[in-house]
Amino acid sequence: MSAKTVVDPGAEPVYAYLRRSAIEHEAVSRLRELGYRVIRTDGRYPGVNLIAMKGDHFRFVCIRRRKMPAGSLAEVAATYAEDQYELRRYISPIVAADLWIWSMADQWRYFAVYPGGIQEIGENDEHRL
Repeated sequence: MSAKTVVDPGAEPVYAYLRRSAIEHEAVSRLRELGYRVIRTDGRYPGVNLIAMKGDHFRFVCIRRRKMPAGSLAEVAATYAEDQYELRRYISPIVAADLWIWSMADQWRYFAVYPGGIQEIGENDEHRL
């Protein structure tokens, strides 16, 4: 009996999951400073990069990096529509969804994602839970 290795040509390489960006490390640190325990997802696009837990509440965070400023709220909503769609799948009474955007010009901007739209928020704005 011989062992064979089968390669899936559609599979993503493992190293993509193992790599972490500096902004992701910073986001994890910020969430931990707010008292969350944080786990990382596989980071596929679109979707959730970090799942933060505090008590019986969860905060699903999508992190995006830009070279240029993110723009107005309407521009952010249009540019990240696919990410918002994915985040909305998880929203519930115990799960909040955020879109965090980092750019050289703006540094961090934070957006709460709701079933009907998005709103710019502060980093530690947890009134949604």
